Amino acid sequence: MKIRSRDILEGPQWANVRALYKADGYSDEELERPLIGVVNSYSTVCPGHMIFKQLLERVREGIQAGGGTPVEFGTIGACDGIAMGHKGMRYILPSRQTIADSIEEMAEAHRLDGLVLLGSCDKIIPGMLMGAMRVNLPAILVNGGPSLPGRMKEGNPYGGEFIDHSIIQESEGALRSGIISEEKFKWMENHAMPTIGSCAMLGTANTMGCLAEAMGIMLPGTAAIPAVYSERLSAGYKSGRQIMELVRRGIKIRDIITKQSIYNAIRVNAAIGGSTNAVLHLLGLAYEGEIELSIFEYGEISDKIPHLVPMIPAGNNTLLDFYEAGGIPVVMKELQQLLWTEEKTCMLETIGEQLKKVENLRPEVIHSIENPVHKRGGIKILRGNLAPDGAVTKPSSIPENALVFRGKAKIYEGEEQALKGIRQGRVKAGDVVVIRYEGPKGGPGMPEMYKAMKLLVGMELGDKVCLITDGRFSGSNNGCFVGHICPEAADEGPIAYLEDGDEISVNINEGCIEAVGVDFTERRKNKKIGHKKEVRGSLFQYARNVSPSSAGAVLPSREC
Repeated sequence: MKIRSRDILEGPQWANVRALYKADGYSDEELERPLIGVVNSYSTVCPGHMIFKQLLERVREGIQAGGGTPVEFGTIGACDGIAMGHKGMRYILPSRQTIADSIEEMAEAHRLDGLVLLGSCDKIIPGMLMGAMRVNLPAILVNGGPSLPGRMKEGNPYGGEFIDHSIIQESEGALRSGIISEEKFKWMENHAMPTIGSCAMLGTANTMGCLAEAMGIMLPGTAAIPAVYSERLSAGYKSGRQIMELVRRGIKIRDIITKQSIYNAIRVNAAIGGSTNAVLHLLGLAYEGEIELSIFEYGEISDKIPHLVPMIPAGNNTLLDFYEAGGIPVVMKELQQLLWTEEKTCMLETIGEQLKKVENLRPEVIHSIENPVHKRGGIKILRGNLAPDGAVTKPSSIPENALVFRGKAKIYEGEEQALKGIRQGRVKAGDVVVIRYEGPKGGPGMPEMYKAMKLLVGMELGDKVCLITDGRFSGSNNGCFVGHICPEAADEGPIAYLEDGDEISVNINEGCIEAVGVDFTERRKNKKIGHKKEVRGSLFQYARNVSPSSAGAVLPSREC
């Protein structure tokens, strides 16, 4: 087995490198083994990442037991929930690029032989996978797992037994509308998230863990293991051992994450009703893997898949229910006839081989393909004169009566303005709230319009108001919403030329979003647009170089 770390560790000419490792306490014996980079996003900021301090040790032990030498380095892991609803959210999507870059730089600078990626939450998992795809080494992802949900048996807005972090923002809307008391609001704040872990609903964090597993780059059945379960530590040890098998056999991440495995992830995301952000991330992953994939191809694949899992926010089940039902392997078993099953996995089995021993333990949580929650998939790509290059929505989280919506535009030049208008009661039933200049360039950073939509839902306007934007949404959003409108306002897309009172038609069943009777060619001649923001630092570089959301909102990493 030829390993690339030997290129800088073998022979008298590399004594200086060995000396530096020995200064860290490594022995000659350890330096003769494959060097496995353990990329750790641990912090005491994000609850989804607290587990990695403990999990790291089990991963290290697994690598050592498998005959490798672990070398740990850190990367950032910002928390979307903490960054939500203020200027900090503009940094969240760009952080995906920072993570990918840091992995590339560390892996290449030190000629590492393989990677174990310890990451949870929204942009961390995709950023890690994008970086690993770029360097194309053997790699395994270990996520931190979801938190346990809070329990609320009486008066639960979700209608089940459990609540989660996302309910708090809805509760603010309910509080402001007088629907709940301050005491009830405080109780939810204190009890919605009782443990560490990524938020217990199917937001982007858990979606991306699930899709990583579906693509075969995680141990099967591990994405939904709660963060506080001992099984999570066992998965870390097994992953450490398994990376050594991949290194020995020369199986790299691009051997596992292929065009077909990304197709599988698109199908699984539709079936579970996963996050709209997955569209950005799977497009970004395809880019780093030099795989051709368009947003409309994404939509065509997703359209053929029924929604099988009613998880919060598209049902009342949590990730705990999903885990108890059997998780991603069960979903893939139900979808087996629609998947590419000959794809390799990190376990050295094909998808089809893994699915032979899978059993659905809770069919009321994971429905069969013959008995879906909805016949339509959980993600829909829209198109029309308002979004000629595409837009994204999540029909599984939209009330049936709002799948076709027509109303008058109420224009807001950014999130802050919209939040102010909503909180002051200026948004009424029948309005189409338009939040623009929040795309990858215009935000910059394409922040989530999470708070605005959650406030509307909490005010019982979720099916009476439609919110459309060139920004994006959280995986936990529900109500009537459309994001990722492309071209964005900052690229002089049609959304920049909308005016108060324009009639907007959103038909999710037909995949169409239109400004009724608006001649955008004429408006471009007669209307000046512009919404300048002072931007500095990393956001300046991001805004200058980022691709449109329809192409994954990536920064170019090669000549195309």
